[in-house]
Amino acid sequence: MNDKVFKPAEEGFELVTRHTVMYPDCNTTNKLFGGRLMQWIDESAGMFVRCHMQRDKVVTAHLDRLSFRRPTELAEIIEIYCKVLKVGRTSMTIAVVVTNLDPKEPSERRTKLETQMVWVAIDDHGKPCEYTATAS
Repeated sequence: MNDKVFKPAEEGFELVTRHTVMYPDCNTTNKLFGGRLMQWIDESAGMFVRCHMQRDKVVTAHLDRLSFRRPTELAEIIEIYCKVLKVGRTSMTIAVVVTNLDPKEPSERRTKLETQMVWVAIDDHGKPCEYTATAS
């Protein structure tokens, strides 16, 4: 298991959201449901892409595989970071990194999951459309 310390600013990532893992987010062993984390990733990435594409309507076109590096415990603070990797005419590829934040050691972020996603801007009819990306 790679246990490198994630340095978001040095790697060009932006913090998009934080979540505290609560009881409804957990299974019977007080570990975060994988599906809940996937929901948080999709929501966070969607907000990030909407802002960078300057579009209200975007959809997930592709999500790389998800490999959970370590379990996420009840009461942990989860951070979701994103950065733009590639800008297309109608799509944007982003990197997503999920870490935990230890309030006692805020500079020691440990990566829980990394993935890439492709998002597509759509028009009012659900068809891909061009957009203007903002500088990252």
